[in-house]
Amino acid sequence: MEIKYRKIASFSIIVLFVAWVVYYFTTHISDFKQLSLVNPIYLIPLFFIFLIVSITNGLVIKYFLEPFNIKIKFKEWFGLSVITSFYNMVTPFRGGAFVKAAYLNKKHSFSYSNFLATFSGVYVVTFLISSFIGLISLVLLYKNYHIFNLLIFLAFSGVFIPLLLIVLISPKLKPSKNKFLNQFINIINGWYLVKQNKIIVFKISIITLIQLVLGSVSTIISYSLFGINISIIQALFLTSIGTLGILISITPASLGVAEAIAVFSGLIIGITPAQALAVSVLGRAISIIVIFILGPLFSYILFKKISIKKENEAKNQRNLKK
Repeated sequence: MEIKYRKIASFSIIVLFVAWVVYYFTTHISDFKQLSLVNPIYLIPLFFIFLIVSITNGLVIKYFLEPFNIKIKFKEWFGLSVITSFYNMVTPFRGGAFVKAAYLNKKHSFSYSNFLATFSGVYVVTFLISSFIGLISLVLLYKNYHIFNLLIFLAFSGVFIPLLLIVLISPKLKPSKNKFLNQFINIINGWYLVKQNKIIVFKISIITLIQLVLGSVSTIISYSLFGINISIIQALFLTSIGTLGILISITPASLGVAEAIAVFSGLIIGITPAQALAVSVLGRAISIIVIFILGPLFSYILFKKISIKKENEAKNQRNLKK
């Protein structure tokens, strides 16, 4: 029943978003006509940045498996990064995580409980740093441009303060019978598990910072493609909000949700909805091109390995019976 309501919510958001885009486009068509690609050559670095971010996502997978004595090579950790993004695009509620968990379970016997706990711990690091950088960017926006938004400040603080408390206190809690409360307990216990390995925490922290910088550079380039100049402070602000938007990804590839966040955050720093939508569409187009080429390819490569492994195991069992 809960899954049914989630699907309805996901579908409703997409329908509302498409309706709003059609309405906005028809009533502000003159704004879109003013937009054009100033220098298409800048599309090349955007593709490279997207690939580098995919590599850093793969490194996170590689590093969080190390404490469990699971060593995977480039083809696996990069492939898992790509197919996670691919299935996030074609399924709601970030379904790529389920595919990744299933692969690791079947190929490396990595339990679902360890996957959930460990990845919850990784998200603590990711969102803690992203919300902290977001707060810094908000302070710098106020200092340099006299721009401040209470709602965004509360959103960043609402993520940063609880996660900071989890990091500082980090107790290990017993599971609850309450579903909602249990999700929060899993996050706390996930961090408790991850924090035991300080080197892994350090690596993931560095990767998160690199991703925020890459995201900001990509944002600057994307806007400059349409002749719009934004500063690194503004780009960091937009990137930080976009990262936190993962928390409410309930549609395939956050369709509608990501654009709504981009439009709202853009308005705060003086970017029009037309400009924000143009950049969002550009970013989505680049990600779709790359992921829809690499996603099916690595899905075939990685899951073919699982099929071969199962066949070999079945043969060995038959030989033992003989």
